[in-house]
Amino acid sequence: MNLAAGIGFLLTAVYVTSGLWKDGSRALVSENIADQVFFQFVLRHGLDVLTGDAVPFFTTQMNAPHGVNLMANTVVLGLGIPLAPVTAIWGPQISFAVLLVLGLAGTAAAWYWFLRRHVTTSAAAAAAGAALCGFGPGMISQANAHPNWTAQFLVPFLVHQALRMGEPGRWLRNGVVLGLLVVAQAFVNEEVLLYTALACAVFLAAYAVATWPAQRAAIRPVLATAGVAALVGGALLAYPLWSQFFGPQSFRGLPPGASAYGADLASFAAFPRLSLGGNVDAVRLLAPNAAEENTFLGWPLLAVLALAVAGWLWQRALVRALLATGAVFALFAMGKQVFAGGERTALPGLWRPLGQLPLLESVVPVRFGLVLLPVAGALLALAIEAVGRLPRRSAGELPVRRLAYALVVLALVPLLPLPLLTHRGVPVPRFITEGTWRAYVPAGRTLVTVPVTSNKHSDGMHWWAQSGADYTFPGGYFIGPGREPGSAVFGPPPRPTDLLLAAVAEGAKAPRVTARMRDGLIADLRFWRAGALVLSDREPRADVLRKLVDDLVDTDGVRTGGVTVWDVGPLVAPSP
Repeated sequence: MNLAAGIGFLLTAVYVTSGLWKDGSRALVSENIADQVFFQFVLRHGLDVLTGDAVPFFTTQMNAPHGVNLMANTVVLGLGIPLAPVTAIWGPQISFAVLLVLGLAGTAAAWYWFLRRHVTTSAAAAAAGAALCGFGPGMISQANAHPNWTAQFLVPFLVHQALRMGEPGRWLRNGVVLGLLVVAQAFVNEEVLLYTALACAVFLAAYAVATWPAQRAAIRPVLATAGVAALVGGALLAYPLWSQFFGPQSFRGLPPGASAYGADLASFAAFPRLSLGGNVDAVRLLAPNAAEENTFLGWPLLAVLALAVAGWLWQRALVRALLATGAVFALFAMGKQVFAGGERTALPGLWRPLGQLPLLESVVPVRFGLVLLPVAGALLALAIEAVGRLPRRSAGELPVRRLAYALVVLALVPLLPLPLLTHRGVPVPRFITEGTWRAYVPAGRTLVTVPVTSNKHSDGMHWWAQSGADYTFPGGYFIGPGREPGSAVFGPPPRPTDLLLAAVAEGAKAPRVTARMRDGLIADLRFWRAGALVLSDREPRADVLRKLVDDLVDTDGVRTGGVTVWDVGPLVAPSP
């Protein structure tokens, strides 16, 4: 059964990501291209770290001339470095697809191990619960280009070690193991680590209350184990955390809007869009975006779990602690203001007084909903185990057990995942792949894409990651410091030329070029230390942008290798 479960999880992960395999290195996740390109970038960065061509926690390749604090931007070195051979041979897009498959399947397999060890003796019940943990709605939603969130295979082991903290006489060993797991998870996803720590704290507190005073003797070993884990983790993470919070290009909090992402009250009973029962129009108002449908559990599953708890499971302290944990995190997930059916209510969210605290100010509240999947998975496993103990037939000859199993199956069918929506992207221009760019971008200069690289226009990042070229470029998609001290923004604060090119690329009418615009361009090019402006022939408004840049630079660009390039070295060079 263990082997069958593992194979089933792997095949399901391949099915969910099938579009990424069909189009290979040019496959793009339709719902979230920007984040996919970012993870291609950091996977390539992981390869460069392994080969000694880059430092781990900072990059100067992006956002010239300032660079980017990658430790504060989900650098995923714990995933990128192990996958470096795949990146080197097949490129970061294949690494990205491999990471999604291994993350989804590995998470389900790890929860299967945990559920068999701690929750149920039934392999079938554990497999069903683990499948919900690994392929539930929130995980499939996060598979839209958030591989750091689908790679939760360390979480069950962290929870396992947390449950062992009260073992007498093993505080040193357990503390060291827990501390090392904390370090490993920090290099996969720090936010998942934070949620796991909070969830374990809530669960252990609720379980201790439900079983007190039997847990009194565990207080000392729990504190000792936690102290050792803190020492081990703190020692190994001291420099990375300093780099993240106090190093160059560090920041506090989240960009405007991100901290307001909360779960709609109606989302808990709804089906996610990438599920058999999903409907895009029905859920559009219930989630911040397609990658954050973290609380969509569906009313049939909630109803079945409620029946199981009320009928068979309520007396168990484990179940009451799980319900308490789920309730707390459901309230956290709703954020600072409660919404219902897309409408703002008068009710403040439980997260409002907590969201300004250190560390918690960097949390996206709706992601607390992902904690509900392990809670629901454990309850589902217990419910299926309880069904297995029912009599085959009632006194009236009704097939009680079969009917109960059928009810569970019917509750899960609408949540069966569908493949990610993908499409075939455009190839990297020959100008980049053949190295022609080197003739235009000498050492110490940058390659400036038109429009400048951002979350909406990702050419600079995409070309760099896919091609292995070693140019530097301004702009990019990342979180960095804003203009105000202590603030955060997506990308760098925009410059005049940046705003102009982006507006025209997105449909605005090209303005008549003035001397002031040319002066602004020259100032921006000098700030960026530009060597060349490069416009892809595949850019939707390439003709309009080409004429605009011709006028700004006051010379015609050169068409070569799938791009138009303007040598701006003479404009950037200081006047004699």
